[in-house]
Amino acid sequence: MGEYVNKIYETRYFWSHLVRAELKNKFRRSKLGILWTFMNPLLLTALMSTVFGVVFKMTFSDYAPYVLSGLIVWDLVSASFIGGGYSIMTGEQYIRQFNHPIIIYTLKSALVSTITFIIAMAALTIWVLFTNPQNIIIGIVTLPLTVVLYFFLSWSVTTIAGFSNAKYRDYPQITALVIQAIWYVSPVFFKREMFSSSPLLEKAFYFNPITHILNLIRNPFLEGIMPSVSDYMFTIVSIVVVGLIAIAVNRKNKDKVIFYL
Repeated sequence: MGEYVNKIYETRYFWSHLVRAELKNKFRRSKLGILWTFMNPLLLTALMSTVFGVVFKMTFSDYAPYVLSGLIVWDLVSASFIGGGYSIMTGEQYIRQFNHPIIIYTLKSALVSTITFIIAMAALTIWVLFTNPQNIIIGIVTLPLTVVLYFFLSWSVTTIAGFSNAKYRDYPQITALVIQAIWYVSPVFFKREMFSSSPLLEKAFYFNPITHILNLIRNPFLEGIMPSVSDYMFTIVSIVVVGLIAIAVNRKNKDKVIFYL
């Protein structure tokens, strides 16, 4: 394991170049460029908050930041599951020519997703700065640890997704359906009180890892309080479990992936 990690470090100039190249290519020939990462969640939040605010009878000022925080984190999660599935396949030309650790391609995708998340967080930060400026300090203080946790979660999920898609080409279609189902049973835009209609839904809300992953952002930025111990524990346990699966998947498939491509 130590030798493998060292190989990843030795190729740092290569995969960091891939990260920069993908970020540039992502906004190539766009008039607004990287600003779309900032504006897209804001525009989608305005739309969803207007529509669902009327349906659920919630005020725009209270509901919009809740939706915005959910969308920003959910974009990172869905990008890891769906976009991460192409992380190894897009590196096919390099994999066929060079003997690099395969996992650097999932690392590249996870870094791109995390950087995109950080840029999108500027939208929520500015929103909170104008509406609840007293929450900014605790939000900024807790953000670095949250970003680190999100990155390792994204890298683990992307690794599993990358190998799965390389081996099974039905992965994107199946995963898109699963992710859509998880979206509707997670508090991305549904508030907690919407899950309190039955004890079963309330338990599902509490034991859903997405709830606690979202709370790492929502508690400090929206509520002005530290994420709870259970929020950190659920998130860390999720990372450890998914990370161990990712290590096993990488160990089993890293020498065979060339045949999948």
